[in-house]
Amino acid sequence: MGRREVEMPDGTKKVFVWNPKYDPRFPAFNQGPKCAQYFVDYQKCIWRKGEDYKPCDWFRHHYEHICPNEWVDRWNNQISEGIYPSKQLLAWKAKYPKSDE
Repeated sequence: MGRREVEMPDGTKKVFVWNPKYDPRFPAFNQGPKCAQYFVDYQKCIWRKGEDYKPCDWFRHHYEHICPNEWVDRWNNQISEGIYPSKQLLAWKAKYPKSDE
């Protein structure tokens, strides 16, 4: 379960409690593949659209609440060092140019 603070249109802030919903791509109890896929999807989104693109937060919120912190820290270090071992992410970066926004 996670808490998410959202700024409402009138300027007030509201806290919501939520869980990531069922994803039919991952019907099993093992959340590892789901966790890794959301992390890769977030990286692809910010690569293409930039870190300020709000819809990318959907993927980030999901992987932050599913993945162990140690995994996320290790993956972020690997991303910054350019050694993250994902063929899917490498293919995506080769196919699509990085956003200049």
